[in-house]
Amino acid sequence: MPHRPILQTGLATLLTLSAGMFMAILDTNIVNLALPELQRGLHASLSQLTWVVDAYVLTFAGLMLSAGWLADRLGARRVFAWGLGLFVLTSLLCGLAANVEMLIAARLLQGMAAALFMPSSLGLLRHAFPQPAERARAVGIFGGLVATAAAAGPVLGGLILGPLGWRGAFLINVPVGLAALLAVARTVPAQPAAPARQADVPGQLSGMLTLLLACYALIEGPHLAGGWPLPALLAAAAASALLFWRLERRNPQAMVPPRLFQHPAFAAANWVGFVIGVAYFGSLLLLSLYLQQGLHLDALRAGLALLPLALCLTAGNIIAGRLLPRIGARRQIRDGLLLAAAGYLLLALASFHSLPWQLAAMLPLALGNALAIAPMTATVLESAPPQMGSTASAVLNAIRQTGALVGTAGAALITGRCANLQQALLWGMALAALASLSGALAASRIRQPQDHAAQNTLRRISASQ
Repeated sequence: MPHRPILQTGLATLLTLSAGMFMAILDTNIVNLALPELQRGLHASLSQLTWVVDAYVLTFAGLMLSAGWLADRLGARRVFAWGLGLFVLTSLLCGLAANVEMLIAARLLQGMAAALFMPSSLGLLRHAFPQPAERARAVGIFGGLVATAAAAGPVLGGLILGPLGWRGAFLINVPVGLAALLAVARTVPAQPAAPARQADVPGQLSGMLTLLLACYALIEGPHLAGGWPLPALLAAAAASALLFWRLERRNPQAMVPPRLFQHPAFAAANWVGFVIGVAYFGSLLLLSLYLQQGLHLDALRAGLALLPLALCLTAGNIIAGRLLPRIGARRQIRDGLLLAAAGYLLLALASFHSLPWQLAAMLPLALGNALAIAPMTATVLESAPPQMGSTASAVLNAIRQTGALVGTAGAALITGRCANLQQALLWGMALAALASLSGALAASRIRQPQDHAAQNTLRRISASQ
């Protein structure tokens, strides 16, 4: 029977591989909800709160591509298990942190762990389901489990933070991660190591330096004495980015092959991924602070207030796969981001009105972003050469996480410069709308051949669900 592998032995594999994604998504939701209580409990400043969020994203985004190389060299299951084990340990360290400095250090390590198991999970999924039809169904179920975690995250986060406080945001990962770690050997088939490739050490170091300088400039630059540190830090980040690009152009084993970006559709789709990360994660930080400190909601009620955002993201992901074959990737990305921009603008206006208005404004924001994500991903995969599909996917994920890093740091910068959270929400949402509009404009570079190819990719997955 065609569904038997997934419904029987394959279901255990899917659940194990989904555990990592579940923890990563839950972690993002709960940590943002926990920030006000964390600020009170550890007497953290706004910049320290931003480091709590961005330290994780910094190492996650910066090491993701090298983690793919490590999985190829040592075997994906081994690296996946190492990542899960390290994630459990670092989550425990986060939950037991005695001060904010210890928490930030543990978050850096937690991001490293996520970088190990996240890229490996999709490779293991592909190996566990070698037949295209089975693999398509598995990807659909995998996506459904991840979407369920995203939808449940705000409410579950509010329930956890009530009795456990901010430490519960991290300790919840321990039982989930241990259960997945124990299941790896039994449920996940080993994947043979790929032929050894040379590690791109210069690219890795220069890429991490670029992210670190940019992050430090946005978070700490405005607080440094004198007017010159921020421009100097931004100039150093730009110089490091230029060095990274030149090194990658000269390296035949580059972890980010520059020739991929010579394709207009690939470059455009990655820009879309970057601006979605900037706008969405920056807005999520502002909303979490505003709901709890501006409107004085507790963690549970703030989680319930964010539930429409999560539910619309889930619904939008389902609709996107069905809608894409009818209207095409270019139009769906453009219209989705225009809808998201309208949602951000409504949310900016909603800061002067009641909570129901704010909840209503979240609906087009979430739905628009969700509609754009599926065709964006399909466009990246179809515009890259077949032999570079995994690399293209890893590049997109790294760029999206970099967008999240910039968005979170930028939101903190806006909050620190504004007179109150209401004003910060207004400016932050207005800038998020501008970012979304730039993504909608970039979608015009996706031409018809890639449009049809992206439709076919999504059609195969959607038809199998």
